[in-house]
Amino acid sequence: MAPELCVLIADPARLAAIRGGLQIPGRIMPFTSGSLVSAMESIRAYRPQVVAIEALFAESPAGAAFADRIEAMGIGTAVRLVARHQGRWVLTLRNPQPATPPPTIVTPPTLVALPVNTRRAPRFRVRSPLEAVVEGGRATLINLSVYGAQLVSLPPLRPNQKIKVGLADTHDMLNLLAQVAWSMYERPGSAPEPYYRVGLEFNGAAQQTLESYRLRYCADQPLPISAR
Repeated sequence: MAPELCVLIADPARLAAIRGGLQIPGRIMPFTSGSLVSAMESIRAYRPQVVAIEALFAESPAGAAFADRIEAMGIGTAVRLVARHQGRWVLTLRNPQPATPPPTIVTPPTLVALPVNTRRAPRFRVRSPLEAVVEGGRATLINLSVYGAQLVSLPPLRPNQKIKVGLADTHDMLNLLAQVAWSMYERPGSAPEPYYRVGLEFNGAAQQTLESYRLRYCADQPLPISAR
């Protein structure tokens, strides 16, 4: 693990200001929120002590999924959020407990227990792998909420791409329209071929249909907030 190294991820318009105003020891390695693949490669290579993600970006599906992914890696890197507090940029706990007392500044580094909700709806893991069809190719559904889903796709998918998705159902396919919120190329040594891990956003009209589908195929309990 690199000593005193923090990987910082923020919106391009605020990255320079956050980098200049964030008072933490050691070196900061900055990335924009549009460079998540490069950021992930650096995190794997250098194993920084802290990955600091701008809170506004962390509230998006792409930001929440990216933070989840880092925590699931189990490399000892702490995920923190960057928020504006009393006129300055500070690090905050990502998932403080409900009983957390009022904001308390702790140094070094600065950590403020500010509640930040990074999920719009709970996610549920599928009980067993479910086939999906995206852009005429094969995919596998990983988890689902009424707002979106995570899946592993063989066809390459790009952020902001609008696609048709078919989810395997009892007698037919559940056909939906979605937009790609984020996409990460992966090629694990154990996999026979590379694939894309993708986050999807569904439109509001699909919520009732998705809730019924979730009840049929997903676990009863939602995923923990810190789980992928």
